[in-house]
Amino acid sequence: MPIGVYMNKKLFLSMCVAPVAAMAFQIGAWVGGPGQYPQPTQQNVQAFQDLQGTHLDLISYFALFDINDWNATEQYANVAKNNGSTLVVTWMANGYNAQELVNGKADEYIRDYAKGVKNYGEEIWLRPLHEANGDWYDWGVGKEGAGNTDANVAEAFRHIVKIFREENVTNVKWVWTTNASNAGTGTTLTGNYPGDEYVDYISIDGYNWGKCQSWSSWQTFSQVFKKAYNALANIDKPLFIAEISSSELGGNKAEWITDMFDHFATDFSRVFAVMWFSQSKEANEGDWALNTSQAAVDAWKAGIAKMKASEPTSSSSQDINSSSSDNNTGIKPTGRAAGSSFRLQDGKLYMQTDKALKASVVQFDYQGRILWRSAVQHFAPGVHAIEVPRTNTQNIFRLDIQHH
Repeated sequence: MPIGVYMNKKLFLSMCVAPVAAMAFQIGAWVGGPGQYPQPTQQNVQAFQDLQGTHLDLISYFALFDINDWNATEQYANVAKNNGSTLVVTWMANGYNAQELVNGKADEYIRDYAKGVKNYGEEIWLRPLHEANGDWYDWGVGKEGAGNTDANVAEAFRHIVKIFREENVTNVKWVWTTNASNAGTGTTLTGNYPGDEYVDYISIDGYNWGKCQSWSSWQTFSQVFKKAYNALANIDKPLFIAEISSSELGGNKAEWITDMFDHFATDFSRVFAVMWFSQSKEANEGDWALNTSQAAVDAWKAGIAKMKASEPTSSSSQDINSSSSDNNTGIKPTGRAAGSSFRLQDGKLYMQTDKALKASVVQFDYQGRILWRSAVQHFAPGVHAIEVPRTNTQNIFRLDIQHH
């Protein structure tokens, strides 16, 4: 069974001045609401939180080039901030193909937006040019006659990021998104990836259309996402699902949601967050809202509870102060790792154990996003030095101990 199941067998090492909360799986949503064009207002956010019975970590917002400037976005960034959440902006370059973006046609708008984000100061996530492996957006590689290729879409993404860097914007996390399946000639799941230097997080969008369309059929969560999830295995960035939903037509939506959370605990354990697209659309699309049935809502709530129950309690966390000049700090683990001791020194995690262990080391940022994971190793009794990446932020190190 994958190591993600054994949350009670894990040792957490926190590098910070004050104690931090244990890692948490993040829940997000496009919250929907009444009307044809709902927005993530405070009222709509609260309604969704009331529906699911818990806090939203991530709030989705869609901004269109030239139509939604930073002033339009900021009101929803403030909703997220006041809610203790992060705004995830799907930044849609409607009206531009990739080469036009590379050539600077939208630079004035992008630069003004960048200045607004910088002045705002709070962290937001931006995901431009999402689902470029499809044929439905102006920047899509699969869109016939648009002249988009994997190469110029990737360059357009880099171009946008470079403008923000020219403006010294430091409060953006860049999200690259692939659609769960390709559509159109020349499309690939990862070919338009702009490179690690330009991306903080990677994500997947995917939907189970069920039988809501003449061309669609019921698909399990794994059938929708597995191919893309596997394709992204070689990109060493934290991964989340930025858009997801299921129809009620053709199967059991509640069971589909339950199955989704089961996968997050097992063979999709790399996923650190899921964002439900909760807005049913007219006949041309699907019944995506979470509350299309009470059973679906109950399954979502139960899935969140399951993920929270699998997280370690505060008693399973050990805190290390690495902010002092002396970083030779040691701790004494408990539980199955009892009989072992650890210290962080010069970018290495030193582990001394008096028993054989099979384990891997996972590094997170303070919001629970995976930054790095070591290979599973067999540790004989004795002292072991484990190379861990250095970062400029607070980190959590988790030792995942497996059964022999």
